[in-house]
Amino acid sequence: MNKDINWYKIFNNKNFSYIKNSKELKRSNYPFYSYNLAKIIYPELSYDKFKNIIKFMEKTLRIKRRGSILDFGSGNGAFLNYFIKKYNLKNNYSFELSLPLIKFQKKLLDRTNFYQTHQSNFKVFDKINNNIIVDHSFSNSVFQYFNDNMYCFKVLDFLIKVTKKSLLIYDIKDFNKKNIYKERVRVRQNLSKTEFRNKYKNTPIRFYTKNFFIRILRNLKKKYNFKYKFVSLPSSATDSELGYCLLIQK
Repeated sequence: MNKDINWYKIFNNKNFSYIKNSKELKRSNYPFYSYNLAKIIYPELSYDKFKNIIKFMEKTLRIKRRGSILDFGSGNGAFLNYFIKKYNLKNNYSFELSLPLIKFQKKLLDRTNFYQTHQSNFKVFDKINNNIIVDHSFSNSVFQYFNDNMYCFKVLDFLIKVTKKSLLIYDIKDFNKKNIYKERVRVRQNLSKTEFRNKYKNTPIRFYTKNFFIRILRNLKKKYNFKYKFVSLPSSATDSELGYCLLIQK
């Protein structure tokens, strides 16, 4: 990972497309509005794919009505909006790097507490009252943006601590398949190898082996009682065979 990359600066740029396009999106009923919000971040996402991914997350997390949920790296609130409205969830939490996106979410999400994260500042985790706990937590395609191993450890430690039932880390980029992934993205975008390198030199993707997480979780099991397993991405997800999920249950 290039240590010079400042995700905090990139995602807090007011001209960042996720922010601009989210604000311009017209409201509709919640399933379609949530989908249209998600499509801003994942342009290749069809409505059928969105429904399949949502169904996979619901089934894996075992979300129940009137529970609570936490989204780490919540973006423009697309998935939180869906789950909160469908299940009438109470006392939820949104953790997001971008302050403009948090301001957008505050107009969208009910019964939600908001926290801005910073990869070089762990104080946000220490500010959370020890009595705060949620039924479920998830993080959707976010770990690929983490700068280093220590932040990954800190986030997992925090999420396991505050989660009462189930935690899903969705779409972890597989280190063993990173070259295939990069080439597929390059071809899909019709870029030459030079164009691809130039386009992504300032936005690198972080890849992980499963053994990396096993080592972290072995350490965290000394503090918390949980079980875990690696889960395949739903087949409908783009490049599903090139990534995986981590499910933690208590």
